[in-house]
Amino acid sequence: MSALAWTGPSPMERASVELDHERRFQPTSEVVQAFLTATQAFTEPCVYEPGRPYAFTRTTYFDTEGLSLLASSGTGCAQRLRLREYAEAAELTRPPVLTGLRYLEVKATTGARRMKSRRPVSAEEADALLGGTPLPAGSAVGSLLRQLTHAPVRPWVTTWYRRTTRVNSDGRVRITLDEDLLFALPPDPAGHAPPARPLKHASCPLLEVKWAGRAPPWLEQSLLPLAGSESHGSKFEQGMCALFSSVLGPLVLSPR
Repeated sequence: MSALAWTGPSPMERASVELDHERRFQPTSEVVQAFLTATQAFTEPCVYEPGRPYAFTRTTYFDTEGLSLLASSGTGCAQRLRLREYAEAAELTRPPVLTGLRYLEVKATTGARRMKSRRPVSAEEADALLGGTPLPAGSAVGSLLRQLTHAPVRPWVTTWYRRTTRVNSDGRVRITLDEDLLFALPPDPAGHAPPARPLKHASCPLLEVKWAGRAPPWLEQSLLPLAGSESHGSKFEQGMCALFSSVLGPLVLSPR
């Protein structure tokens, strides 16, 4: 049983439901390029704002004081609570700017299968979440939090990365490449987009492949060379290891 359980109606039933498969890899740049070349004919790039084609994601992970969500990683159903914020830049030499779009997400992962629900978050709600202050009365975000846990939560660690996204024609396959992945302390509500208090840079890019239903043959074939670089530790776990290592010294994720 998970360390935390949803109470009342499942948040998956009260928001859009995403049920699919997910695999993560941390291969060398050469292997990444070979995979992207192999899948290029079946996918197309996602560019959300042509005038600012470089996309960045800032994700802040929340947990209870007792780290119940982190502990759920060893239960067979890992649960995550995170604030997703997005930034864009016209050029890599120019600082990214937050777009104003932000979502609170609840994610549950069992093996290669995942369920995810998200709710839009206002600037006032985001400031409250990051600052550890009460949410506005009647907040739908507060309702989602209470369905996950009645215990108070606070921000623990943040990830920042530049993301390239490709999808197939019907949107049932999504490939993301996260480069310049940084683990950091949570941002100040009024701070700039890139985290100001870094903890650790990842040593290689993170390639994530998600699909709904059965993987198409072209994807199954393209995934075979990646098997040796599959990563079973989530960004949340890696970020918490970086946080604890900054205080306690190097930590190693236990194998599953």
